[in-house]
Amino acid sequence: MRPCSILTTTNETYVPIVINLLDSFSKFHPEIHIFVSCVNVSEKSIQRLKSTNKNTSFLVENLKLDPLAEKNYCAHNRTLWLPKLMEEHKRDFFWLDADIMLKDNIGEFFEWVQDIDFCIRSKKNTPETFTCNCGMVWIKYSDKNLKIVNEWKDEADKLGLLTYWYADQESLNNVMHKHINILNDIKYETFPKKFNGIQTNEESIIIHFKGTKKLRST
Repeated sequence: MRPCSILTTTNETYVPIVINLLDSFSKFHPEIHIFVSCVNVSEKSIQRLKSTNKNTSFLVENLKLDPLAEKNYCAHNRTLWLPKLMEEHKRDFFWLDADIMLKDNIGEFFEWVQDIDFCIRSKKNTPETFTCNCGMVWIKYSDKNLKIVNEWKDEADKLGLLTYWYADQESLNNVMHKHINILNDIKYETFPKKFNGIQTNEESIIIHFKGTKKLRST
């Protein structure tokens, strides 16, 4: 299997949430390295995260942001980190929102996705438009895909990383539509039902809870 890493982001508020993600990977995939972007997270909380999963690295950013800007930055800074990390480590990356966790081993998914450039759960994919849920984004490392990830970064930045809540979502929709439906130059798949993360889908062994109110660490 090609080497891959996970990227996720948390602030102090989301620490009790991302712990569930880290703990589930520690149980089912301790071999997979997880990069955790920590935005204004205390050292005490970082140590708590580190103790939950030993196979982690922490991308620590202490920024002077108002609450809304911090919320937007946490939602969008994947577009900044993914191209940097992919270029540095030359490996596949799997972005996961902090409010995601595993119910079981997903080795079958990792085997299935080996030859796919981008795996993102589509909401609508037609010759005219592409919309998706960007809470889970699989990216196969290649020079071509790295350029596409940089396109995503540039488009999100134009929309406003600190000011526009949908900057990452709309920019990804536009970039994927271009490469899937216009240029047709990537191998794209949506997530299979067994791994699509939809909370109401009992078959999925990846669960996306979508928010702090629905998932708290005990």
